[in-house]
Amino acid sequence: MPKQRITREMILDVAFKLAKDNGFEQVVLKNIADEIECSVQPIYSYFSNMETLKEAVVAEAMKFYNKFIYSRVEKERVLESMARANVAFAKYETNLFKLLFLQKLNGLNSFNDIYEWMGDKQATAQLSQKLMLPEENIKEVYIMLIVFTHGVATMIATGGANISDEESSAILEKAYNAFVKAQK
Repeated sequence: MPKQRITREMILDVAFKLAKDNGFEQVVLKNIADEIECSVQPIYSYFSNMETLKEAVVAEAMKFYNKFIYSRVEKERVLESMARANVAFAKYETNLFKLLFLQKLNGLNSFNDIYEWMGDKQATAQLSQKLMLPEENIKEVYIMLIVFTHGVATMIATGGANISDEESSAILEKAYNAFVKAQK
């Protein structure tokens, strides 16, 4: 049997690139097949349906997001740098931000669920020691910062505001300091 020239990775790479460059709504069979220059049959040989392919694209987007965020984390200012990185992600990877954060996320029914999904437990523990506050208080800071950051990032990603990196960084720093002060 001859080796198939179309691979699962190739299909996923093309689908992810479509989502990243043009938006998730462009991840359709015709666009993927056109880009790879094949029929839709090879796509279905690796993905049983579009839902399965789209789930794989979302998983790739989350891997990309995590690399983006953690490549910008500063050890001495973990939460503040993560907040800045989230806003940068919304600004510079707008289509992926919309894919991951501007749609209903199943299973997230409380702020605690959001913390469990997005929160960095190691950063929470480290900051707890650094600020000499209980981890539960730091978790509250983290949740408030997630909510605040998401608001700023959404304004930027939706085109509602053209805020500079410097201005968004300054407001995030003020919010972080206010949230920490409220826990003392």
